[in-house]
Amino acid sequence: MKTTRLENVGLVKRRARAGMTLLEVIVATAVFAMMGLMLLTAFTHTGRMRDRLSSRMDRDHQARTAVMRLSRDLRGAFLSAHVNGVNPGQNNVLTAFVAREGLNGDNLELTAFTHRRLRRGAHEGDACEVGYRVMERRGAQRTTYDLMRRETTRIDNEPQRGGALDVLAQDVTLFDLKFYDETSTQWIESWNTTSATGQPARLPQRVRITIELRDEGERRRRYSTETPVMIQSMLRFGLGLDWR
Repeated sequence: MKTTRLENVGLVKRRARAGMTLLEVIVATAVFAMMGLMLLTAFTHTGRMRDRLSSRMDRDHQARTAVMRLSRDLRGAFLSAHVNGVNPGQNNVLTAFVAREGLNGDNLELTAFTHRRLRRGAHEGDACEVGYRVMERRGAQRTTYDLMRRETTRIDNEPQRGGALDVLAQDVTLFDLKFYDETSTQWIESWNTTSATGQPARLPQRVRITIELRDEGERRRRYSTETPVMIQSMLRFGLGLDWR
């Protein structure tokens, strides 16, 4: 009897050391597979959310930069009646503020006191010619438009040309400007100081800016603000002086 009991105890111990059954292995494998699938799904969803938020933050940054830059140029816009006092016919400086509705967005050309010298000792002042326009991006896989800023450090007799172009915002679907005319107390779509039928010798009191960008998910995000124009009348000081 004792021998039989010892043999039974040894058999139980050997079975305990033998490991799991096939069913237990299948169940454990299925559980681990489900846990791995859940983790993979969570990581994939987190990665997509991260990319989506990164794209949205990038669009927000571009829009804020564009709006701030345009607002700064508008606050520093000016017109000047100064000419060469000795030889008026040799005057090669023309200031202007011209805004028109374009096919893909509004166009704006102006002279402003907003230039920043980037090189020490450069023979440049704070006056410059600035332009904003929406242009189609070349080489893109789809039709895409970007908001461009043009600046030249020398004011000449062609304030709507010259200078270098820089990209301010990408995937622009709307660029709209409205100008408050203090004389008529209305918001209008265009402004032209170079035309007798426009608004010669004066600038708008305020400008309303609206920019709409398209993100990676084809959603459109709109940004708008309103900024004053600080110098609304044409500069005429010192016209009686002889600059010889």
